[in-house]
Amino acid sequence: MNQVWLALITGLTTGGISCFAVQGGLLASSLANQEKGNQKKAVAIFVVAKIVAYTILGALLGLIGSSLVISPKTQGLMQIFAGLVMLIAVGKLLNLHPIFQRLTFTAPKFMYRILRNKSKDEGMISSAFLGFLTILIPCGITQSIMVLSVASGSALNGALLMLAFTVGTSPVFFGLGIASSEILKRPALKYVAATAIFILAILSFNTGQILRGSPHTLQNYWYAIVGDKKESGPQALAQTTQGFQEAEIIVSSSGYKSNVKTLKAGVPVKLKLKTDNTFGCARAFTIPSYNISKFLPESGETEVEFTPTKTGRLTYTCSMGMYSGVFEVI
Repeated sequence: MNQVWLALITGLTTGGISCFAVQGGLLASSLANQEKGNQKKAVAIFVVAKIVAYTILGALLGLIGSSLVISPKTQGLMQIFAGLVMLIAVGKLLNLHPIFQRLTFTAPKFMYRILRNKSKDEGMISSAFLGFLTILIPCGITQSIMVLSVASGSALNGALLMLAFTVGTSPVFFGLGIASSEILKRPALKYVAATAIFILAILSFNTGQILRGSPHTLQNYWYAIVGDKKESGPQALAQTTQGFQEAEIIVSSSGYKSNVKTLKAGVPVKLKLKTDNTFGCARAFTIPSYNISKFLPESGETEVEFTPTKTGRLTYTCSMGMYSGVFEVI
């Protein structure tokens, strides 16, 4: 029960904002699909569906184990899909073209047949479906609670952990969601809402690209235009000891700092990850190109071994794509 209370407190504090940053676009998209006056109800349905979905996921994780944890590349594809949903919402909000009315994201038809209420509550069912979809793009803190659910080894305990956490995040989703619904009531402010959703969509696409390990990210494009300022510092080529290239990354709550910049292809790497009272998604360390995922302790040292096989930029990132860095492989 101590872990359950901790999960609730985490959701009430850092979890709410962290998850809204990743999943808020789906909520905004569900609001864009509603008739006037239905937005507040849609927010409530979205949040309740999100709570139910994560409670079920927690039970499955506790029962089955880590086989249900989503890989970074798959999560990246889900982020890109979420970005697409947001762009469709922008097109509908601004009435850019009739096609966006037809592309409105809704639940599968069988759900309407089951509920037998399509004509009355089509928008509400869509909000519930989008709430369920949030399990496909969990934020970094959510993933840490998922790890606890796996470790619990119990369907009940796993469900309680995820239930407590998502209930804790709910005040942020309710508050910001209702604020968004008030904005959408004013036609002149729809442009503000559309701009915000568009920015979230671009960020979601970019995060997806980072999590896939793609070189086509906003950060890399920026470096190509203005140059990487980090390159002007003392960024050394990794030294080789007993057949291994040695590299070290200091993992802080605000990101990553590596002691080397360049690795050689074909030579095994021993990468030391050091944490010291580190919190947040930076602890969920991934190298997408090699399907490496490590959940790091708050304080300690974790070693990862891999062999870079391709030249170019090798991205490492947190599970949210919020913090990232690169090695140049030559």
